[in-house]
Amino acid sequence: MQDNDLSPAILNQLSIAICIVDHEYKIVNANTCFFISLNLTSDILIGDALLARFPTHYQFLQQNIATVFLTKAPLQSSGAVIVDISRDVGSDAAHIWQDIEFLPIPSACGVVTQVAICFYRPTALAAPKQDLVPTISDSQRFKRSSDAYQCVVSELKQLQSQLLQSEKMASIGQISAGIAHEINNPIAFISSNICTLYDYLEKFTAYVHRLDETIDSTQNKALLADRQALKDDIQLSYLLEDASDLIEESLEGITRVMTIVKDLKEFSHVDSGEWVLTDIRCGIDSTLKIIHNEIKYNIEIERVYSPQTPEIMCQPMQLNQVFLNLLINAAQAIEGEGKIKISVAPLDEKHLVIKITDNGQGMPEKALTTIFEPFYTTKPVGQGTGLGLSVSRDIIAAHGGQITVISEQGKGTTFTIVLPC
Repeated sequence: MQDNDLSPAILNQLSIAICIVDHEYKIVNANTCFFISLNLTSDILIGDALLARFPTHYQFLQQNIATVFLTKAPLQSSGAVIVDISRDVGSDAAHIWQDIEFLPIPSACGVVTQVAICFYRPTALAAPKQDLVPTISDSQRFKRSSDAYQCVVSELKQLQSQLLQSEKMASIGQISAGIAHEINNPIAFISSNICTLYDYLEKFTAYVHRLDETIDSTQNKALLADRQALKDDIQLSYLLEDASDLIEESLEGITRVMTIVKDLKEFSHVDSGEWVLTDIRCGIDSTLKIIHNEIKYNIEIERVYSPQTPEIMCQPMQLNQVFLNLLINAAQAIEGEGKIKISVAPLDEKHLVIKITDNGQGMPEKALTTIFEPFYTTKPVGQGTGLGLSVSRDIIAAHGGQITVISEQGKGTTFTIVLPC
């Protein structure tokens, strides 16, 4: 049973006929009043295609159900429609005069997965077909078709943009992983060669010191003078000291590059579609390292990680993308000095909570209702697609979690993510 299934006991207490359909227009549930109205039994109807049961208004039902799935909003017919059930009960031209309302049924994640169809005011069965004329005018049908079309176009544009954004991130992940792999090989050679060079320098320095001791022991004034002149000319002491420092700095640089490559590989790990046990804290840390240059030097990062934080089943790169979006938004919201606080802790035995808080400029209250909508952005033109938070919301929803936001202008913003353990 799905988490949005309605209790049959509740449905059967209602005096209106109700049936529930899924995205494939199949009847997944219905109440007793609905079966009585159609003179059918549940074993005949459940699992059937709704549109085949109502051939007279096939297009009307399909259009309205599709519209509710897209708009996620209730829809009521403006007049009565004829429901042809003659094929079901075997009578001649049996019909029912109905008003219909379509109601979205969201899942726990807020995604509409089913639509409830409510049939109001049924009249007597077996009414003559020619005496019953639909009251929905052509102009009303045209307006509905036009509205549904515009809704479909808008939804498709949003889905296309989100798909492009997701594909872009996937491509970046693949490219980054490839670059990281290609960088690793030459970096390994360079690191090995510099270590060898450092060993050579130490041996050369030891040779120079031993040579000095030998020359000193000769007490040859001319030789001693020539040696000192040569040392002064090439600044031997400085060369030996500086060469050692240069090699040590180079090794530090190589170590840093190798760390960045490692973080890049962890961050951009291409998901195979399989879910793996992951420590969320590691994902946040690798993301922070990747966006180091995006975070201003005057922004303090405070990490509050609970030692009891459990690993969770997830797709790491997907969640890293969410952390990336939220952390960059937090950094860009801070003008001058500021602070970003990241906390991770168990919420209860079955959930993990992640909070990302900044003390930036905050957002107006009206923005909070649309902040997760596609294309909405508080940034200036050219500084964002408006898809970052929308994609983040979808990723969290796909993980069975929730993301919420609270903000106050002049004080800052907090994004809260709750994920199942």
